Amino acid sequence: MRRELRRHPVQGKQKPGRAARPARATPTPGAGQGQRSVASAPTRSPLPAGGLRGMVRPNWFRDVSSELRKVSWPTRQETINLTMVVVVVAAVLGLFLGGLDYLFNWLIENTLLR
Repeated sequence: MRRELRRHPVQGKQKPGRAARPARATPTPGAGQGQRSVASAPTRSPLPAGGLRGMVRPNWFRDVSSELRKVSWPTRQETINLTMVVVVVAAVLGLFLGGLDYLFNWLIENTLLR
């Protein structure tokens, strides 16, 4: 099913076994702003009738797990090698930026502050 149809289903068509959603309450003509009419929709509990055991896994959970099965995970040796590359590059970059900071600090102290 296309994503648009999942998000905005065609009005009038319902999946079998599903009840229609209750209509939203509309303000009465004499009511002030923020007030709702007396015939507002009943409040529903966020949990299903059976509690947490009755909950069905959402579709995104199934989609994520199927995508994670398709991932080609690196081997342990590849992970160790790439971690070492990151650590070395970070250390070299830190030393370079520290050296630039030291150089500019020395230049300012010996030229502008004299």
